Amino acid sequence: MNYSENTWDEFGVEHLWKNTQHLDTCMTERGTLLEMIYRPQWGIGCYMDNAIQSCEVDEKIYHESLVHPVLASADSVKRVMIIGGGEGATAREVLKWPVEKVDMFEWDKDVVALFKQKYPQWARGAWDDKRLSVYYDDIFQTIKSAPPTLYDIVIIDLFDPEDANLPQWTELLKHLKKWVKPQGCIVMYSGIRNVLVKKQAYQQLAEIVVHEMPLMKVTPYKVFIPSFSGESTFLLVTNPIAEQEFRVASHLTSAVWESYKVFNY
Repeated sequence: MNYSENTWDEFGVEHLWKNTQHLDTCMTERGTLLEMIYRPQWGIGCYMDNAIQSCEVDEKIYHESLVHPVLASADSVKRVMIIGGGEGATAREVLKWPVEKVDMFEWDKDVVALFKQKYPQWARGAWDDKRLSVYYDDIFQTIKSAPPTLYDIVIIDLFDPEDANLPQWTELLKHLKKWVKPQGCIVMYSGIRNVLVKKQAYQQLAEIVVHEMPLMKVTPYKVFIPSFSGESTFLLVTNPIAEQEFRVASHLTSAVWESYKVFNY
């Protein structure tokens, strides 16, 4: 069978993957079309509404880049909040650190259930770690009330920012500061860079962060993800940060980290 991935309409690009296997297809309770597609040379990929979300060949590049810079920037890593991350790979990377409590807020329980039951290669045991708790709340509602205990670190692994959902991002970031300790750190996935637009998605999110958290330092960085056919961007939000020490096994070194902060357009 073939699988058609048409996620770059603005570029006029359509990927036609040949000799694929459709391993799973379901419509989740939240209305997301979830597909697990095997592609030769790439292995299993997770698609949501026809857009690639994660690929087992290179997912570690994304998840290590999302998690380790913020963990390395924090004074304390005891309590971590993850927003999104239904495959379990974000939690996997967090749990490599000496954390005491990880609370994951993923609104689509069907995504978690599928990865727990059939695709454990993403979480690699994270689901069974007693430090991890999963909540299936709508974070855009939950975030409006302050939690009983603040977090040292918040990691946001959500959908691509775009004009249509910027109000959601604004509401989330407006309330997020009530969830983080004064010396805490935040990181967020902030979209794929697009040479055809004047203002990148990460720049739009950075403006919201600066407005809502004016005392915090915002460091954008980018990572090329082969299965995404582009560069994922992230925003690291910290108080004046210490030197990063990447103390767990990953592809990140100090030299790699410096290269990720260089934007060539």
